[in-house]
Amino acid sequence: MNICTQTHRFDEVYGIEKGVELLAKAGYDSIDYSMFFPVDSGVLTLPDDELRERYTRLRRHIESCGLYVYQTHTPFPTYTWNPERDPVIFEAERKALLISSVLGARYAVVHPPILRENRYGSKSAENKEVAVDLYSRLLPYLDEYDVSIAIENMFNHDPEKNCICPTVCSSSEEMADYVDTMNSLCTGKPRFVACLDVGHSNLAGDKLVGDMVRTLGSRLKALHIHDNYGKTDDHTAPGFGNIDWEGFCGALKEIGYDGDFVYEADNFHRHFDKSLTFDAGALLCKIARNMTEKYGL
Repeated sequence: MNICTQTHRFDEVYGIEKGVELLAKAGYDSIDYSMFFPVDSGVLTLPDDELRERYTRLRRHIESCGLYVYQTHTPFPTYTWNPERDPVIFEAERKALLISSVLGARYAVVHPPILRENRYGSKSAENKEVAVDLYSRLLPYLDEYDVSIAIENMFNHDPEKNCICPTVCSSSEEMADYVDTMNSLCTGKPRFVACLDVGHSNLAGDKLVGDMVRTLGSRLKALHIHDNYGKTDDHTAPGFGNIDWEGFCGALKEIGYDGDFVYEADNFHRHFDKSLTFDAGALLCKIARNMTEKYGL
């Protein structure tokens, strides 16, 4: 299994071109290109032609380093219920899909909208209506750009209990339903897959992570791998929490998962001085290699 990681922290510390070079040196096979950009300034306001030119150059650089872009992560939140703000966000999401296409990504992780009041599934029907509308408006661009959207499992905050709680797609059944619903609306080939955020599953999932993998089955094509103790969204390395990694990896093998091992563990780097960012990233890669070899992935 190829080892992938998001670019966010290395981009912050080194800049994207140097960051890509160092990720290759650290031992990664592929990258999850992070687009945590402002939606109303900077890159995501550039004309399409300029984006194509800029990201064609970046793709060439990535490939010259021996890497490829497996998936991307678009900006979030994807919807705010603000009639002035949401068209700006939508256009940024469209441009992020264009960038994903130019980079050669198979999948772009696009968060489902989260109704603030949607806790413990209390507004699941209303939430799905908004999500289907958003994803449907993006659908024409998926065929044009030849990229698929990966829907991620999310969490919310319970202000009364002061803790993380389930919300949209926290359950594997709801994730599967979202993917199936959107694929039923595709006029060409299916364009929606599941991205299982393993850390989020430990915070708000409906079952053990291995069982979530089994429920998603062939829908599962993208991952966000990181650990926590089920209390806070720590985004740290496997082994620094209580996630059942043996169960997770065993389930991936059982369903025949054929994608990359994709990290979203950038907070692990932040435990160290900035000068050790590369070393932390290299250690993360070694942890992933050990896991995939140990469990035969």
